[in-house]
Amino acid sequence: MCWHEPFSSDCDRSSPFSSHPLARQGTPPPSSDKTPHVSKKTVMDTYCSEAEGRGAPARESTTSVFSISGRDNHGFEGDSDDLKQPSPAGRDDFNIGETDREAASRSLSGAGEGPQHPSGDKWQDSTTSKRVPFDDEDQPKITRQMVAAVVMSLTQLAIGTIYGYPGVTMPELTDPNTTDLFLDETQAVNYGSMADLGGFFGSAIGTVLLLKFGQRVSLLLGLPVTAGAWCLLVFSQTPTLIQSMRFVVGLTGSFMLPAGTMYMLEISHRKLRGLLFGIVTTSRQAGTLLVYAVGCLNLGWRYTGLVCAGVSLVPVIGLFFLPNSPRWLVTHGRVDEAERALTFFRGKLYDWKHEMNAITEQVGQNAQENNGFRAQFRIMREPSTMRTIAVLIFISLLCNFSGYTVLVAYTVPILQSANVNLDAYVSAVMIGAGRVAGTLVHLAVVDKMGRKPLLISAYTLCGLSIAVLGGYLYVRDNFGYEYVEHIGWIPLASLVVYVFFTGVGQPVVFILQGELLPTTLRAAGVSIIMILVFLGSFAAIRTFSLMSAVMGESGVFWFYGGICLTIATVGCLALPETSGRSLEEITGKQHQGMRKATENSLKLGTTNAKV
Repeated sequence: MCWHEPFSSDCDRSSPFSSHPLARQGTPPPSSDKTPHVSKKTVMDTYCSEAEGRGAPARESTTSVFSISGRDNHGFEGDSDDLKQPSPAGRDDFNIGETDREAASRSLSGAGEGPQHPSGDKWQDSTTSKRVPFDDEDQPKITRQMVAAVVMSLTQLAIGTIYGYPGVTMPELTDPNTTDLFLDETQAVNYGSMADLGGFFGSAIGTVLLLKFGQRVSLLLGLPVTAGAWCLLVFSQTPTLIQSMRFVVGLTGSFMLPAGTMYMLEISHRKLRGLLFGIVTTSRQAGTLLVYAVGCLNLGWRYTGLVCAGVSLVPVIGLFFLPNSPRWLVTHGRVDEAERALTFFRGKLYDWKHEMNAITEQVGQNAQENNGFRAQFRIMREPSTMRTIAVLIFISLLCNFSGYTVLVAYTVPILQSANVNLDAYVSAVMIGAGRVAGTLVHLAVVDKMGRKPLLISAYTLCGLSIAVLGGYLYVRDNFGYEYVEHIGWIPLASLVVYVFFTGVGQPVVFILQGELLPTTLRAAGVSIIMILVFLGSFAAIRTFSLMSAVMGESGVFWFYGGICLTIATVGCLALPETSGRSLEEITGKQHQGMRKATENSLKLGTTNAKV
């Protein structure tokens, strides 16, 4: 009989077992001389033996197996023709995989309940009788993404020490009674702003490094140089050398900053991107807090510099164990390496092919040609890309003149000028802690609240708090200190609230710099933005003393408050919401224009070559 060899090539699928009326009720038909009863074990053993003999899993319909084995037969109702449908090509009935009908039934029955039979019953694994786990195919592994976040956080911790260092060492270096190195007023201004001037040139160098070598290699080059510059600063005996080393650490920090943040953006899964990027940003603020805490211990500016040098060397070892960004690899035509890198970060069981397809689709067929400087600038001339870069540059420059850059560079002098009741160095630690607390709040709400609402609300509160400080200084300068003596806590409270909300809102700007630019243009675009940002920081620090002389201290802080409100307005009117979307989805519309621009430029180049 054909029915007792259900997996033979000569067997008809519409066997007596599958068509018998009792088979649909989950009981085998009565045995007879024509159709002797065969146990489930015999049939399954026969199936497995034949499958092993063929060296591959059998490609037969699950309905035949169910009807013979008697398992879950009550779920099949309706015409027998439905049971005769062959399995789709490439599907294995006893292999862990999910068919279209299974996915549909699972979505109807509720997420997270596991694959289901069309009748609503849970499907069971044939050997273990347990629910088949499909979650590993749907959810990426986060362990290695978290490890990468820790390594990138250590690099940002080192960058935070660069920009926090002058804020606590300036008073010692400008003390006329010091027995160590002394800086006059002009030298002190250069000392405070030289890192930002180095950042201007470093961002230009970083454009080449990020395009040619990628984020990871750029960090491996920058960190040792930074540590060496710190050591030279520590042992310097002249103001010229100490200013020069501030220039060098600013130069290396300027291309390490976007390298670390871009790497984190590009390797993170879209569901984790806001959280992991926030962790990296928090570490940069923690670096500033670390310098403030060390400065509070009265170790001196030389020992504080040694601590900064040690911090710069810590993440180097971890970088050797991480792969390059898969998106950067695709832009250089190294697709095989990109697939291995994506597997490294997502896990072997995760289906990353759709993500890789989206990356390669956006980068296009001319990835390597787009890495040249001419091609990059041709792409930037596309109208939507130009608008995006212009908005990002404008809002980034506004952040420079919102007061935070000046506050970091002159933390202790500003607190001393405001007659804060508490010790200025302890107050600096409180301000640094407020900034870190703000970035922690940013971590908790950035993916829930969204980028745009977070930016608007945070900078609105920043403007109000810094305006309160301006009002305090105005009353003190125009009516006398006795009018504000009883509220001497206001300057410190205003500054803590201000830096807290900059910690909440400013990381959004850094996120958008990486999210709104297409993969092909991200390295060059972010580098150009950072060039202007560091130039703006240098200008803001250099002009603080001049603005204070012209407008008064109260007028300067009111100016900063107005800039904060302007940032909130620009964010409301010009920035899109990017939360919960992949990088390719965010830049999808821009990519269409980019591809047209690239194709036109290539056609033009071909025509010129022929001529």
